[in-house]
Amino acid sequence: MGPSEQTARQFYTRLKSERLVLLPQIQGQLSDSEREEYASLLLGRLLFIHFMQKAGFLASDADYEQHKRILQEPGNNIPGHGLFVPAKVEQQHPELHIPNSAFLHIFNFFDSYTWSLDEDHPQPQQLTPGILGYILEQYINQQQVGAYYTKEDVTGYIAKYTIIPYLFEIVARQHPAAFQADAPLWLQLRTNPDRYIYAALRDNAPLHGEAAAEHAQRRVYYQQLRDWLSTGHVQHIDEFITHNLDMQQFAQDSIASITEPEMLATFFQTLQSITILDPTCGSGAFLMAALTVLEPLYATCIKRIESQGWHDRFASLLHEMGPHPSRAYSIRKAVITRNLYGVDILPQAITICQLRLLLALIAQVKSADAIEPLSTLDQHIRVGNALVGASRHEEHEQEDVDETKFDEAGARERRPFHWCKEFATIIDHGGFSIIIGNPPYVEYHANTFPYTLRNFTTASSGNLYPCIIERTQQILAPNGREGMILPLAAFATRNMLPLLDGFLRWFPTSWVSFYHFRPSMLFSGDKKANIPTAICLTKRQGPAQRYSTHLSKWFTEERPQLFSLLRYCQVTTPRDHENRHYYPKFGQRLENTIMRKLLPHTCVRTYLTTQLVQENSLFYRSAGGLYWKVFTNFPWPYRTTSNKQCTFQAAYDRDLFVALFNSSLFWWYYTVTFDTFNLKDYMLFGFRFTYPYDAEIATALKNACQQLMNDFRRNAKHLTRGQTGSYTIYARKSKTIIDAIDDVLARHYGLTEQEATFIKNYDLKYRLRQEQAEA
Repeated sequence: MGPSEQTARQFYTRLKSERLVLLPQIQGQLSDSEREEYASLLLGRLLFIHFMQKAGFLASDADYEQHKRILQEPGNNIPGHGLFVPAKVEQQHPELHIPNSAFLHIFNFFDSYTWSLDEDHPQPQQLTPGILGYILEQYINQQQVGAYYTKEDVTGYIAKYTIIPYLFEIVARQHPAAFQADAPLWLQLRTNPDRYIYAALRDNAPLHGEAAAEHAQRRVYYQQLRDWLSTGHVQHIDEFITHNLDMQQFAQDSIASITEPEMLATFFQTLQSITILDPTCGSGAFLMAALTVLEPLYATCIKRIESQGWHDRFASLLHEMGPHPSRAYSIRKAVITRNLYGVDILPQAITICQLRLLLALIAQVKSADAIEPLSTLDQHIRVGNALVGASRHEEHEQEDVDETKFDEAGARERRPFHWCKEFATIIDHGGFSIIIGNPPYVEYHANTFPYTLRNFTTASSGNLYPCIIERTQQILAPNGREGMILPLAAFATRNMLPLLDGFLRWFPTSWVSFYHFRPSMLFSGDKKANIPTAICLTKRQGPAQRYSTHLSKWFTEERPQLFSLLRYCQVTTPRDHENRHYYPKFGQRLENTIMRKLLPHTCVRTYLTTQLVQENSLFYRSAGGLYWKVFTNFPWPYRTTSNKQCTFQAAYDRDLFVALFNSSLFWWYYTVTFDTFNLKDYMLFGFRFTYPYDAEIATALKNACQQLMNDFRRNAKHLTRGQTGSYTIYARKSKTIIDAIDDVLARHYGLTEQEATFIKNYDLKYRLRQEQAEA
């Protein structure tokens, strides 16, 4: 953990404590929710003021009395901004009062740190706007159910691989000749391919935690990719996503080499017109990531204008950016006021989101005189419920909402937001260019939820995030792109079928990458999400093409190279209409051929009977086993709620199925088709396996099953967990027998030697290192 993260965590812990101290000191006839809202607003104001004062933008006297005067007369000290406009709670409660001692306590806490607008060289115990953003992101997530802190590598990846492809596609439509296969644009890739391949992939030495086999495979893939680029095979910006190339570098190089002013004008105009929305923006992590992507593109456009002496040609475009105290300030202001939009149901989140953007802008000025009011910030970053309200005008006209079930608190929770009204210009022109974010993962039950979801086909999924995706496709431009991080269950469980069916229909082209939560996870902070996740990048227009990655697993120290080493694989296997619940998690092309060989087989459910007969039953557990799933032909010696049993018809020997489900082939199938968290009956019995009447195969599986059961018993342990006993089976110790089972199954399914080897080695880096109980 670096000094910046240590400072952030320490400050965050103190900030939560200070907030608890502040709440009871807010005097007035406020409800609990109003008091919570006002405390967050007040702390946001104080944080902003402190940054301003420490930067020298306010009077140099930093003692308490100066702070008091600032608070009493904000209009005389702070540029007009919504953060200091009297909030609704203040207007409704003029009796609001906070004793001076409360402020003194907070300022003493603030003064125990150093404050700086300089992001480049943070010191221990020093707060910068970036560090404060990390703190406030966690702070807001504590106030929101189902919200999690999203790290910069995640937000940056999503922002980069949605914004830049959109930009290039728009320009390509207006200048098709410049994007043809032999155009100079693509020559950059052929002449200097390494410039656009991430360093982690290029590195000749083994990476941290990389096994010898992984290192060899990475080096082979790097050379293949380099050859692919050198021979001119990449000719569309979408291939930068598929091959995980450095799109930011390519975009800047492309703009910097433009020789036609008309094409540069198209790039610049498109940049200025892109509308980027986070519909559940929280404290603004994704909007900050979008700012980071757009800034260098703006700067490169302006630099190219200057280097080519095209000032007169671009006078009007440059004039639209307005006067500026510095180039960096002018660009950042343009992005914030023209490109970024956010909505959140929590007023505290919107306050902090605006604060982060304002601090980011102020970091680019040298004096208070250069700070301008941002009137558009309040118009772009809005309080509202993304799911309640009309997305289009025709819906707004027809809407007839029953308010009778809501009390005042419920009405605040509901916070209807009519997209067609609040962002009328954007919706009237087709919708937002880009939508990115991390929607809340909150269970939805119509009878008990504070508000009703109307006209959502995905509401039956029982969670809010599918409805957010359904809403975003309604307000996304026809040529728009979307990037979201979702629970992996969205692409791997039966209850999410309404979402998956919609996803495949709404977005013909998609790239979905998958991430486990063991041994490490994408989310972090005080509130951790022990769930596997998926990042989906999509476009509304384009050919029907699906891309995926394998299920990524990594140790904490390997996190910095996680996104640099992503590898997408095109999914070419047809959808399994008996098991429609999944988007395959394939990382290599041969996985398509393996799945194609499984699909003609019969679903296991065909061989079951509803009568439980122990002599022909298979026993398993619905919980546990994150690296191995264990199946036996004998009952578990201890009773638990997760113990399960199924019986096969008398004509079918259960030992063949016991061998089948203990195989690495089933582990692969389970991994690529399910959420790797649950083990429900449909996950088992939808597996395809035609019962083998070949005596040799049937006998081999039965014999292997007996060997495996004997090995399981020999290595098992009776343990005590709390007040209950546990029978723990260590399947990894029986890998040799499991390999033999997979060899038999390879013959049964007609797998090639390469495919069989892939299956036997699948996920072994983590499966064989796992030392925890497998039960």
